Amino acid sequence: MTDPDARAMHSSSRVGVGYNIQIAVDTRHKLIVEQQVHNKVGDLGLLTQTARAARETLDVAQIAVVADRGYFKIEYIEACETAGIVPYVPKPQRGSDVAKEFFPEDQFHYDTEADIYTCPGGATLSRVRHRPVRNEIRVFDYVNATACRSCTPKSRCTTAAYRRLCVTRTRPCWTGWRNGLPRDPG
Repeated sequence: MTDPDARAMHSSSRVGVGYNIQIAVDTRHKLIVEQQVHNKVGDLGLLTQTARAARETLDVAQIAVVADRGYFKIEYIEACETAGIVPYVPKPQRGSDVAKEFFPEDQFHYDTEADIYTCPGGATLSRVRHRPVRNEIRVFDYVNATACRSCTPKSRCTTAAYRRLCVTRTRPCWTGWRNGLPRDPG
């Protein structure tokens, strides 16, 4: 390495020496409004600062930002909201359910008014408990053990007696990032 600030960056099956470039684009005018160069290998922690700088450049009180799963961490999503940034970042699909190819969480549809989920088999899952994780972040558990006993696609959902859907959020309005992008995010 000739540049002490450069880092080994991986891309698919190759590793190269370089930088992590962050760019914010004004979708209305199709112009780059912010660019940053980092030597941090991953994108975690970079969304808020890039979007905040873009918001200041555009001289607006609030902006919507779209990013890929690599930017998702609850603390950073919350930091965006606090800074007047509306983030549209899909939650990564991780864990044993994904490895076993069970139905992913995004195939369970949330009804905000009733506070229930509808599973891919058509049954409703009700909230049975919630617990704090840290600060204002909570995990909510939704289940329907009775419906799981006779569910036809259960083998694609769980090997346990029933599926427990664990949902992390800080407040009810947080489900916006789960429901996808608006038609015009900015």
